Amino acid sequence: MRALPLALAGLAILGLGFAIGWIEKPSRLNTRLYATDRLPSIQAHLDDAPDGYILLAGDSQAELQSPAQRVCGAEIVNGGVSGASASVYADLVATLSVKTRPRAVVAFIGTNDLQRKKEPLSDKTARRFDEAVERIVKRLQAHSDRVVVAAVPPISRSVEKRLEPAAVAAYSARIEVLCRRLACRYADPFADLRDGDTGFARPGALRDDLHIANYRRVMRALEPALCAASP
Repeated sequence: MRALPLALAGLAILGLGFAIGWIEKPSRLNTRLYATDRLPSIQAHLDDAPDGYILLAGDSQAELQSPAQRVCGAEIVNGGVSGASASVYADLVATLSVKTRPRAVVAFIGTNDLQRKKEPLSDKTARRFDEAVERIVKRLQAHSDRVVVAAVPPISRSVEKRLEPAAVAAYSARIEVLCRRLACRYADPFADLRDGDTGFARPGALRDDLHIANYRRVMRALEPALCAASP
């Protein structure tokens, strides 16, 4: 009779494992469900934003930045949505209302566009990335005279089977080209965290497989692009 309880316990543990995996690797649908909960908070902070604030946009590389820090002596409004790919965030940012124009905006995007199963180095996928980033930039430029787009941050070697490290440099280069065309600013606040051109991070640079160990350092590296006197 003990076999049945043990079997049920095993299924429960297996189910928990699937649940954890679901949280760690959210699907597009799950990301949108999360955004449904996240967007009201972003909108409330935008509605209450003071003059001269800095808006952070994009994926978890934005959301994990602490709103307690000051950049250019200004408050931060964090508009990041964890798990958002470029195309998902392009749809999300279009729903936001900006009443007070930010002094500057910085967008972090690309981490969730590196999955090997999506063939990020193929022409078709890369073009879709370009189109989505262009939508994001144009939407942000409607609200601020200074839009900065960060390079794609490096990843851990432990996720090489799941993510394409070569796409880190490739997509960063695409962002740089796009910013030259659209008159946004390209910046690489992760330059000193990279292990050359491999797409991987140096030891100690990340807190986990994808996220930076010191986000305040990232914002300090962006200050020259965000705080310059001229647009």
